Amino acid sequence: MGILRRKVKSPHAVPADARHCAQCGRPSLKRTVATYPVELSGKLAGRRIDVYRVEMDKCRHCGMLVPTTEGKAKVDRCTKKGIEFFLKHLR
Repeated sequence: MGILRRKVKSPHAVPADARHCAQCGRPSLKRTVATYPVELSGKLAGRRIDVYRVEMDKCRHCGMLVPTTEGKAKVDRCTKKGIEFFLKHLR
């Protein structure tokens, strides 16, 4: 009956390469999707671009939100397009 025997990973085990919170240093991060606001500067000072559905890590202890690598790429893409839109249409 080797089919019924399986190894089950403990849900509480922390992997060796775990990400840590930048604010409190704890390795208890949870992936979540949230809106990330980007405040613009320079010619567009006072305007804000809200990037929706950004993949982020949320600290379970202090609640700090930090974009993941994929989330940062999306924020960069959307910010670039938003700046191009504002400069083209709002003169």
